[in-house]
Amino acid sequence: MSFEIEWHIWHASRESYAGAEYGPAALESTNWLITEPAAVEGVPGLWALTGDGGIRGSDLGAEGASVTLRGRDTIRLGRRELRVFDRQGTVGLRVFNPQRPQRQRFSAIDAYPPRAHWRVPAVFEPALDEQITVTAVDGVQHQAALAGRLRFELDGIRLTLATTRGAQGALSAVFADGTNGLETYRFRFLPIDEPAPDGTAVIDFNRAYLPPCAFSDQFVCPLPPDENRFSVPIRAGERAVVLGR
Repeated sequence: MSFEIEWHIWHASRESYAGAEYGPAALESTNWLITEPAAVEGVPGLWALTGDGGIRGSDLGAEGASVTLRGRDTIRLGRRELRVFDRQGTVGLRVFNPQRPQRQRFSAIDAYPPRAHWRVPAVFEPALDEQITVTAVDGVQHQAALAGRLRFELDGIRLTLATTRGAQGALSAVFADGTNGLETYRFRFLPIDEPAPDGTAVIDFNRAYLPPCAFSDQFVCPLPPDENRFSVPIRAGERAVVLGR
């Protein structure tokens, strides 16, 4: 399968995921609850933290039904789907609504055409017990383990990309570049294929993708660290969400 065909299959899957009935464009609200029951807009009942990592909903319907959500539990009340969101031990309630206007207007993800020259050779240098400060779009910070740095060149300029590992162990990065705010969203995410044993790697900027907060401002995405903010334009990967009328 050619490089271009693989990219188009990936891009089609991204658009399908983004516009799915309960995909990222459907996120209506993220609610930071307390232990005292309170109403959540658009959702019946009263909702509160249980104090041990769960969320309890009470007075759900005429018979006063209740439910407790933990971990990956979800519940649908009408068309809305409720999910538990755990951010470094702080628990919130997320409400997904397929009838959210931005989800109904979602049309496509604009992207640059795939170009082989944006598959950039790099050298991976593992980090040794180094932490990095991760700042979310709402200003909340936490420390995360730095997996390592990728050293590479663009237009003769030597650059460094800091990477972390997700829950499944895969390398990824958050970066900003000279196209942000003009041609692309304010920053983008980038998966990184595992480097070879000798440290050689390839950074495929064609696979740069929009963070969830590009589809809904109710996501709390991590911002790029300072060393991943480049002035050079990277015209590869996803650009912006396209909304129809």
